[in-house]
Amino acid sequence: MILKLKSMHDNNSQKVAGYISFWSHLFYYITWVYLIPQPYDSLWLRLSCCLISLPLILIDYWPEKLKPWLPAYWQFFLMYVLTITCTYLTLKNNFSTMWMMTMVMAVFTLAILIDEIYILFSNLSLGIFIASCVFFIQQPFPSQLDIASFALIPVILSCSVMFSLIKKKAIAAQEKAKTLKSLAGTIAHEMRNPLSQIHGVIHLIQNNKISNSNEYYEDVIDVINNSHQIIDITMDAINEKPIQKDNFKIISALDICHESVSSYAYKYADHKQKVSVTGIDFQILADPVLVKYILYNLIGNALYYIQSNPKANILITLKEEQRKIEVRDTGPGIAPKNLSKLFDSFYTSGKSGGTGLGLSYCKRTMQALDGDIHCISELDKFTCFILTFPAQTANLEIVRDVTKKI
Repeated sequence: MILKLKSMHDNNSQKVAGYISFWSHLFYYITWVYLIPQPYDSLWLRLSCCLISLPLILIDYWPEKLKPWLPAYWQFFLMYVLTITCTYLTLKNNFSTMWMMTMVMAVFTLAILIDEIYILFSNLSLGIFIASCVFFIQQPFPSQLDIASFALIPVILSCSVMFSLIKKKAIAAQEKAKTLKSLAGTIAHEMRNPLSQIHGVIHLIQNNKISNSNEYYEDVIDVINNSHQIIDITMDAINEKPIQKDNFKIISALDICHESVSSYAYKYADHKQKVSVTGIDFQILADPVLVKYILYNLIGNALYYIQSNPKANILITLKEEQRKIEVRDTGPGIAPKNLSKLFDSFYTSGKSGGTGLGLSYCKRTMQALDGDIHCISELDKFTCFILTFPAQTANLEIVRDVTKKI
């Protein structure tokens, strides 16, 4: 009996597992008793499996205070409906070919569903031990049981562990390929901003709409230099290298926000109208390209999640007294359970093609500025990323340090 041939960790998958388990136990009871009769089956055991499956079917209605217990219940569910039930019925049917096949299928299903080897081994060992104890308590000296068949159990356990290891390696290889593919997309996306600026300047020059082209050539060179820095930033994000402070200088928070909104490479023309900047200016000590990169990431993420809502908008608010920049969107929001993982490397929350590097790099960059970034959100209402910058006195100390290095 296979619950589902894929790794299951989210609520929807666990709900599906509950449904499959519920109906499978009823179906197999009818099959083994009436359609293809086997020596033994138990209606009460099958019904108990169905009963244990019900909480997963009703997982959407779990009270919040019980949800932390879901992972433990999930492991109990797998042990009972697969390991214990299949082992017990295999023993009761004297290791018949049909039930040995069922037992092997159950073990390999567990190897697919459980990622951690020690949890898998614990599930199998404890489940087989409990089922065997119940069997021998009921029948202390079974006359027809082929004891030699127990030698197959260590073989099954070893094969399941080997299969789990191979599965983990395959998943790791797939994740690596996916990350590299997403990385290429990330670099291409980040390069759209400077390339769009270069294209705009060249277009103006070709159409003779500017009088002093030398000035614009200098701008193009600056954009190209920024492009190289963006590539370096992306590669540093992968290697988690520390942020260099040599290029730090005092800049206007309001100016950098306006520049970021203006130079961002919007996928659709109307997206630019969704982004606005407000608040009172203050000065920060940073590399302008780094701050732009942070804002590009936050604007890009917000635009991705609000694209299905034509009325949604993004507001960048500067708070001088608190020295904060808030990037708030009226999008779908983020589930509370995902907020704590947002800034982890390679973590994405439902974003197709994302590398999970952007927000982790934003976090490290803000901390390198002696500031920080955090997120607050409410489902179906808003998401707000808050950039906090250090006080001016701290900035002056950094200026002295940078000056000494130079």
